[in-house]
Amino acid sequence: MMNYTNGQDLKKHQWENRVVIIVSQNEDSRVYQEQITEFNSLPKELKERKIIVYQVLPDRYKLMNYQIKGKDIEWITSPTLFDKFANNKEDFKVILIGLDGGIKLEKTEVLSTTELFATIDVMPMRRAEMKNKNR
Repeated sequence: MMNYTNGQDLKKHQWENRVVIIVSQNEDSRVYQEQITEFNSLPKELKERKIIVYQVLPDRYKLMNYQIKGKDIEWITSPTLFDKFANNKEDFKVILIGLDGGIKLEKTEVLSTTELFATIDVMPMRRAEMKNKNR
């Protein structure tokens, strides 16, 4: 069982997972809720692409890990991720971090799973994963 308490450090996901960070000033925001619903609709596809999702609010965050079935992840009280990724000018932002730890995509409106998967599926490492899977 992994311990996510030092989640401020996203480096531990490098080469293991692609990380999507959903940042919102407000938990009740429509785009924030829509974004979570959008991702929750395709857990299998997220898992297959090694995607984990952080929901980040001003004072807390939680990790939605589709690799762990039926595990309800608790909120962790910490402003660290919000302070690192939020921007006071935007109420909402979604960020994709690749396996190499670099930011691959950033949007201030809902990121569709179609666009997310299309972005990932053209990446060289994802292509290699798919090729190996089809062997």
